[in-house]
Amino acid sequence: MPTAAPPLDRTLSPYTGWTRAHWVALFSRMLHGFALAAERAGSPARALYRDDRRGLPDAADGLESFARLGAALGAWLANPANPPTVTWNGQTHDVAALFRQGLLDGTNPHNPYTYWGDISHLDQRIVESADLAVALWHSRARVFNTLTPAEQAQVMAWLAQVDGQGTYPDNWVLFSAVTQAVRHQLGFLPHTAELDANLDYMAEFYRGDGWYLDGLADEYELYNAWMFNWHYLHWAKIDGPRRPEYAARVLARSRSFGAGFLHFFGANGSYPAWGRSLVYRFAAVAAFQTSHALGCAAAAPGALRRASSGNLQYFAERGLFDEQDHHLVQGYHGDFPAANEPYISPGSVYWCSHGLFALSFAAADPFWTEPEAPLPVEQGDYDLTLPAPGLLVTGRQATGQVLLLSARSGQEHDPRSYNYTSKYGKLAYSTHFPFNLLPARGAYAPDAMLSLTRDGRAFGHRLRARAGGVAPGFMWTRYDELLDGEYQPLWVGVLLWGDRQIRLGLLRPTYPVAVYEAPGALGSDTPTRICRRSDPAAGWEYAEVDGRALGIRRLLGYDAQSASAPFLDQSNLNLAYPYSEQPLVYESAPSVTFRVVAALSLLRPAPFDPAAELAGVRVTATANGQFTLALGADEHAFAALGEARPNNLTLGGLAFAGRGLRYARLASNGAAGLGLTRIGGIAEFAAPATVQLTHLGDGRCKVVTDTGLTLDPAWLGGAPRRVAVRELDGSLTDVTASVSGTTLPAALVAAWAERTDRSLVTFELRA
Repeated sequence: MPTAAPPLDRTLSPYTGWTRAHWVALFSRMLHGFALAAERAGSPARALYRDDRRGLPDAADGLESFARLGAALGAWLANPANPPTVTWNGQTHDVAALFRQGLLDGTNPHNPYTYWGDISHLDQRIVESADLAVALWHSRARVFNTLTPAEQAQVMAWLAQVDGQGTYPDNWVLFSAVTQAVRHQLGFLPHTAELDANLDYMAEFYRGDGWYLDGLADEYELYNAWMFNWHYLHWAKIDGPRRPEYAARVLARSRSFGAGFLHFFGANGSYPAWGRSLVYRFAAVAAFQTSHALGCAAAAPGALRRASSGNLQYFAERGLFDEQDHHLVQGYHGDFPAANEPYISPGSVYWCSHGLFALSFAAADPFWTEPEAPLPVEQGDYDLTLPAPGLLVTGRQATGQVLLLSARSGQEHDPRSYNYTSKYGKLAYSTHFPFNLLPARGAYAPDAMLSLTRDGRAFGHRLRARAGGVAPGFMWTRYDELLDGEYQPLWVGVLLWGDRQIRLGLLRPTYPVAVYEAPGALGSDTPTRICRRSDPAAGWEYAEVDGRALGIRRLLGYDAQSASAPFLDQSNLNLAYPYSEQPLVYESAPSVTFRVVAALSLLRPAPFDPAAELAGVRVTATANGQFTLALGADEHAFAALGEARPNNLTLGGLAFAGRGLRYARLASNGAAGLGLTRIGGIAEFAAPATVQLTHLGDGRCKVVTDTGLTLDPAWLGGAPRRVAVRELDGSLTDVTASVSGTTLPAALVAAWAERTDRSLVTFELRA
């Protein structure tokens, strides 16, 4: 932030202290850095920065720098109350004049130095045309409407080049659609057949729970936040009235996404970084702002600003700017270009401008005037289960940490320098423990991973999962690791026990291998302060630094361990920190035997006693991957990882039935499972269910289910006097009239699943 930062306001913003003035200061510094680069280049259309490794022409990089910052320029100019100029360190910049000049210079084919070039097949310019078109739409009153007819035609002719061009079968389709929608609404696209075809194609990427695929594989990632819920919602605002039913579906899906996405944010302001393009940083909070603008947000404005300001603050305090030239640096924490993908140029990182969209809101808008409201993780503990994308999100109020478990997301191939394997392949990602990004000697580190090796030097890692799923408190995945040109299959489950992860593995190798596992990565700016502890007899390893700690304990199969240290002696692998290390548990000798392993991991942004916190778990297993667990004194669980899954089992004296049971759990206050048809003495289900049943006390019971069910009156405590369903905004709607006795009809569950666009519906019953 600037040397003379605006004062913090703990009354309006008790969590961050940030107000609209901080957003304006951040935007002003971004614009100042861009203006300096534009001045050096002679035109805003050709602003370039150092360390461009991408290899595309300067014209394309100049367009990317301009168009991506254009998202913030357009937001600023859309608000008539925003002044025409902004000032940083005594230097004033005319926002509209800068945007106007860059727009005309870049689209002028008669100026070969500033012209952005023609748009062609699979051209990066297609991507940038969408941000440029949205910025043009937002600023039309101050910029486009002031252009001469010839100048307007020049700009529209350049944008029209997206028509008929091939795009990748992913989010690129939407870029063309948004550009075409803006041209249509400005009167420069008389025929909408191609626009509608693009929109219809985009609809096919939707999978449920608010989430879209970003490609042909199970690629679920933050593009759902900073692209689908940016460009798609802008299409709905700009062109939606032309297709109202389609637009209504887009808004409903956005509401479902936003209600869940708030749960991804930790109290420190971060989200669990995973997937590609992470150098876009606070672009992720754009979804909260666009949904507020379109009236489809599932949370109050104060909560939306809490998440947005917290994320901006998180990155602003972690080396966002070059201190000399004031441009954004490439990295996650600070300047670390290795965090990029090869398609990213120095101007690419300005995609974060999406996260400044709230500058288009009036100063009197509730987004700015309502006091900050707490994040979900600041209100209580939760496990959010999203079966459609295969994501399980768990938050703990005491520490403010959020963990993301990913069952299926991934990339089949990992081109050189993309590092997709580590970005998608970890079993879990944390708001407080960024993952190890880079390979060491060609191998990705086993933080949050079960990694196979033949020799202790070359290690495998999860590629794209072949199958997987989630249920309340549980994730399972089936994936391959590539070793010496041959795929090795693994079946892995992760069972949550508070903020602990119990990782279970089934190995069926084709040649002798050993498996290694680490709880996560302990990154640090001050590695000399790391404290390490070990207890080989008890089977655990522990390390802590700067108020963050992690540990792991051997439970089953592993016979060796090592103290926390850099992976293969390389410490500069982490996404966010210049140094990282991790403790390990492992098998001391390779084997070709079919077998099982299990370990208990804990990552916590607070020191803990490993002897106490890593105790209390007992595991037994069969060779075909059926695990039975005792958790503490009164909780029991079962998980079947392979294809051999029972139809009946007993936990804690209760009979569980289903069709190929994958997961079952019994605690003193309830039960959960995946594929259940019956829990003796508790419930029967209309179809194999993903379910969680919990006694809340005071005669209340919470039911999370994807199908109808009948509860045992004795377990419930009698017929319910009131039954309510939880809406996306957290409120309860009475549905007692639709319930018969202790039965929640399947039709009722299906109706509310459709209404909330969620696979799982939450009910609260009061006996």
